[in-house]
Amino acid sequence: MLGKAYTSVISGISAFRVKVEADISAGIPSFDMTGNLGVSAREARGRVRMAIKNSGIRLAPSKTTVNIAPADLRKEGTHYDLAIAMALLEANGKVNLEKFENTIFIGELGLDGEIRPVSGVLPMVINGYKDGVSHFILPLGNVAEASYVKNVEITGVKTLAETIEYIAGRKTIASAICVEKSREVINKKDFTDIRGQTAVKRAVMIAAASMHNILLIGPPGSGKTMAAERISSILPPLTYEQQLELSQIYSVAGLLKGDVYFMDKRTFRSPHHSITPQAMAGGGSNPMPGEMSLACHGVLFLDEFNLFNPNTVEMLRQPMESGKISINRIHGSIEYPADFMLVAAMNPCRCGYYPDRSRCHCTPADIRTHFGKISRPIIDRIDICVQAPKPIYSDIEKDVPDIYTGSYMKNKVLKAFNVQKMRFAGCDFSLNSKIPSRYIQKYCQVDKDGSELLKIVFDKYNLSARGYHKLLRVARTIADLEESDLIGVEHISEAVGYRLIGGAYE
Repeated sequence: MLGKAYTSVISGISAFRVKVEADISAGIPSFDMTGNLGVSAREARGRVRMAIKNSGIRLAPSKTTVNIAPADLRKEGTHYDLAIAMALLEANGKVNLEKFENTIFIGELGLDGEIRPVSGVLPMVINGYKDGVSHFILPLGNVAEASYVKNVEITGVKTLAETIEYIAGRKTIASAICVEKSREVINKKDFTDIRGQTAVKRAVMIAAASMHNILLIGPPGSGKTMAAERISSILPPLTYEQQLELSQIYSVAGLLKGDVYFMDKRTFRSPHHSITPQAMAGGGSNPMPGEMSLACHGVLFLDEFNLFNPNTVEMLRQPMESGKISINRIHGSIEYPADFMLVAAMNPCRCGYYPDRSRCHCTPADIRTHFGKISRPIIDRIDICVQAPKPIYSDIEKDVPDIYTGSYMKNKVLKAFNVQKMRFAGCDFSLNSKIPSRYIQKYCQVDKDGSELLKIVFDKYNLSARGYHKLLRVARTIADLEESDLIGVEHISEAVGYRLIGGAYE
């Protein structure tokens, strides 16, 4: 006799519906599983058999074969358990799944029949809904996460026995209701906490206004980390599509736990400089998103930038351009979103005090070696470089009023985002920092004086094509903040300062 149930397989943050088939036939009692299964998926055979037995159901000894189709998709994880159990029970005549053809079963089984929460439920529900699935039976612990998706029926179950009773119609389980959810998060960090450093705050505001990558250079204690930690507080709210994408990433990573079952706030990720390339990019035998993906639509802060493993830093190249990371493994390729804003910080030399020669005794060769740890292609992908000088006593001792407060900067950034949204309506990009090279001339129109300055800068500093385009994108953002339609000399001049500050560093 043949039984079948449906579940889902995850690839990156996408999911595909798969069919679980169970066949019972005469022969030497055995339990075989096929379908390109990983270790954790193959181990389901032991979990399912014991869960069924301990749920009070006796199955006659038989030759049992379970197949999860299609076989060209690699099956990893433990969320197949519930679907395998249901297909097996139907094959043995214990349940009738005729009315559940359009249902996806998700959940890991304990040996006692408990149905345990699993990772990746949100992308399974979202992609299942897109595929026409209307009903999902899944662990009670995943209901809050899954109910974020509208127009689907979510049934949360605790045990296999309860699921069987529900399938048979002997037990009623109320479906989860999708409601508007919001986590009230009060950000206690404000730019007013940083005394002085007006130039740094302005550069950060420009970077945030279009998610430009930025490098902060300065001595210890100059406020580089404090500025980086506050950038996410001045970024505009996530759109609904961005919330869904970010939530799927965190769901696959198993980070939607406790009262955090969806992501509606900008993220701030700050990995230590000892992080491995794999942890930064993602992957592994059971692929998981890395730090670049976890920082999607938010800030990826790399403190002590030049101390990171060069191989780890070089992995930033592709995502900084494309907004996604592709991981190739023997079982296939996986793609994760990685559209982050890079914020890097480092000291100007080994001792940290250059150009203060009263304290710094590093030679020019030492300084070149210090910055030489970062490759030119990476530097070329950073839009804004700004120095954070040593604070002066008057800034620290007195409460000096500063225009660059968190509320002022957030308001300016939001206005700039709205301008870009209207400008790029109908395009597949929405920020100045993402303007494709072929559209630079269309959207970055420069006045006559600005064009003359651009030519001088290009020749004098031997800019690459990428560097030239980066310069124009930053100038476009500065012009937007100043509410100017055309890019003028003053906008070009400021953008040049951010590209070439501390020429010895480049």
